[in-house]
Amino acid sequence: MKLTVGTKLQAKGGWGAEVVCVSPPTHRPGFYAVHKPGSDNRSHPVWHWDNGTAHSVLVVLEPPAYDGHPADLEMGEYEL
Repeated sequence: MKLTVGTKLQAKGGWGAEVVCVSPPTHRPGFYAVHKPGSDNRSHPVWHWDNGTAHSVLVVLEPPAYDGHPADLEMGEYEL
């Protein structure tokens, strides 16, 4: 199924996330999602590659996450 704005996904950390922007076909495949939407603890838009892995936009020497990150999203049947 095609990933679109408004799609709700589950983070590996157990909370929900909502897609707020999908990259155009001419850019790196990916999307922005807000984690814990609708709550007082919601995140800023977080960049995810097309496989659902979360990535920092600006980072220097980020520590490794060997088994993934809690903000990685379960893509299920969705694809870009």
